[in-house]
Amino acid sequence: MKYLVHIVAALVLLMTGCAKEKSPLDAEARDSGMRAAAALVAVDHTDTMSMERAVMDAKAKQSVYALKRDSAAVRAFDEAFRAYLKEKDRLLYNSIFPEDKKKR
Repeated sequence: MKYLVHIVAALVLLMTGCAKEKSPLDAEARDSGMRAAAALVAVDHTDTMSMERAVMDAKAKQSVYALKRDSAAVRAFDEAFRAYLKEKDRLLYNSIFPEDKKKR
């Protein structure tokens, strides 16, 4: 689980420089982010290798938009990923994004 937090933290750092404009790929990126989060939630949380694989798969899906240099789509993916996790598995969300827990 420790590695999972580090991987997702790197994902978050990538998102910090993103602009606020819209992208033509926005809807696709949001859908992809939700599906990636759903895949992560579906994994047995005690199976750390499967959890890491699901996080890496999510990162790979997001990197498609980063490689296209579409920061708005990267942000849309991240927002959808976070929103889905926050709604469907709050404990997992808090363990991956502990900085959000401090903001409350």
